[in-house]
Amino acid sequence: MKKPARSLVCGIATVSMLSLGLSVAVAVPAQAAPSAPSWKDVQAAKDDQAEQQRTVDALTARMATLQDRVDRTGATVQEAGQTYALAASRQQQAKDTLDGLTAESERAKAAADESAGQVAALVVELSRSGGGDLSTSMLVDSRDVDDLLYQVGTMSHLSERSATVLERAQADRRTVDSLAAQQRQATKALTDATDATKDAFDAANDVAADAQSALQAGQEAQDEVLEQLAFLKGTTVATEQAYWSAKQAEQAEIELAAQAKRAAARPTRPGAARPAAETGADGAAAGGGNATGSTPSRNPANPSVPAPAAPKPAAPKPAAPKPAAPRPAAPAPQPAAPKPAPAPAPAPAPAPKPVSSPSKAAGAIAYARGQLGKPYSMGGAGPNSWDCSGLVMMAYNSQGIATGGHNVVWQYNYFGSIGRLVPLSQRQPGDILFYSHTGTAAGGYHDSIYTGGGMMVEAANPRVGVVERPIWLPGDLLPYVARPSGAV
Repeated sequence: MKKPARSLVCGIATVSMLSLGLSVAVAVPAQAAPSAPSWKDVQAAKDDQAEQQRTVDALTARMATLQDRVDRTGATVQEAGQTYALAASRQQQAKDTLDGLTAESERAKAAADESAGQVAALVVELSRSGGGDLSTSMLVDSRDVDDLLYQVGTMSHLSERSATVLERAQADRRTVDSLAAQQRQATKALTDATDATKDAFDAANDVAADAQSALQAGQEAQDEVLEQLAFLKGTTVATEQAYWSAKQAEQAEIELAAQAKRAAARPTRPGAARPAAETGADGAAAGGGNATGSTPSRNPANPSVPAPAAPKPAAPKPAAPKPAAPRPAAPAPQPAAPKPAPAPAPAPAPAPKPVSSPSKAAGAIAYARGQLGKPYSMGGAGPNSWDCSGLVMMAYNSQGIATGGHNVVWQYNYFGSIGRLVPLSQRQPGDILFYSHTGTAAGGYHDSIYTGGGMMVEAANPRVGVVERPIWLPGDLLPYVARPSGAV
């Protein structure tokens, strides 16, 4: 009996299983997935009900193993993409810093030129009125403005008004010199950041290229299992694909519920609170706004959203120890039975929040779905190509809501800084899911928009682009989600 003709499955429905994304050195297992029933075994089991069920179970187990390996390969690629995104954000920060210093320096030079002109006018005025040792020859003999200010400063007979004019001019020159030194440092910092970004880009592309063969092999193996299941059960590949995706989404919800149950069983620490913005590797809190590296034109801020700097807590009462904030790596704490505990320190003054709006959450989802099928590219923020944080950013920007910039880590920290993180167990459609390889925000490598029922929209990788698919690797999700607006 011949094996049925193989029909390769195309389209987003099939490749959605591989929607994983781009990011850091691929650690693909060298050995192949466990062997499963061959076509000969499948054909032999077709007419034996008991054997058919055993074969279906074996094929399903193989499918799960292949899916896990494909997902983890994709996660590795996503980590490389996030490394590039961080480098690009730092490069943008360096450029913004240099641009700001350049503009400030130009203003300072204009002020210094004006005050130096006042000193020159003073020399002329005093020389004409018999101002002691001041003479117009200074204007001729001085080589530059600094020399003129020095010569005037050595004079012994200056009135209070003259001394004030000179002091202002000298201060203006010091400001120009200080800004020039800062510009030199900023220029070097931009050069270094640009080199780091190029290196990260090249490394991420190498990782993506190396991963393609593993992803392709995994896709082909999954396609074959789907064909075997369809043959064995008398259905179609499309039907088996839809069934598999539905089971994945269902399993993701089960795993997330189990995680929440385990978290609820853990004792709650006194004074535990939601995580605040974490400190990044460069030692600064990665709050959000343009500090994340996004430019105003690509990340228009919602007028109702405050500057993303984390609010400063009020001074703690002397007798009340400051409660320890939990690390984002820990599952969302659940209230324990009431018991005596030290009074917590005063909570930080709440920052104004965007008004909850179910229509805005639905609008963000609709925007993201409108990008389905578009290609993935590192640093892509539309309208023709996307990366994961670029899609999240622009989906909510389309609703007038800022997300903290074009970067997974800084988006998480931004929402933490404005009090918009909620436990993963309370997720709602429109919330932003965050993946981390360390269990902390600093290890974040991917984000997506939850659409309900175990599904999400994401910008995945160069092979599949933007897709809507079941949540993959739920164990990698941070225990908090961001809720930029209201629930759908």
